[in-house]
Amino acid sequence: MLSSFLIDFFHLFATTVWIGGMFYMETVFYPSLAVIDPEQAGKLQGTIAKRFTVVAWSCIIILLITGLLKTPSTLLLDSSSTMGVILLTKHLLILLIITVGLLITFFIAPRLRLNLPKAGERPAAEFLKYSKILKNLAATNMFMGIAVLVLAVLLG
Repeated sequence: MLSSFLIDFFHLFATTVWIGGMFYMETVFYPSLAVIDPEQAGKLQGTIAKRFTVVAWSCIIILLITGLLKTPSTLLLDSSSTMGVILLTKHLLILLIITVGLLITFFIAPRLRLNLPKAGERPAAEFLKYSKILKNLAATNMFMGIAVLVLAVLLG
């Protein structure tokens, strides 16, 4: 009983932090960058991308572990029942989200850090290009995360 409670708690907590973090970035953080000095915006974006990457990957690891513990083995790859199809769709979306996360972590974020504006400089075109790519990929992941929540509700 206690272990089931803890598994559910950590699964929901990690989901809340991860998807909530993506939602915050998209609805509060990115729009706020437009009202501050471009040099400071670039530094802030680089710092937050680095920190959120750690938070997001920690949540993903927790979600993978707790998700496997929560899922009945008979439903893992079941495409013969409605519940199985919903769960399989949810898992495929999660795989796609993780793939986008890997792209952000190992390709986009390092290029952002490489192109951070120096003191007194405006952000270079390369930095702005990767900032836009990051924003678009992050928004895509947020919407897929919301779709995962919808599927989870359908399972519940």
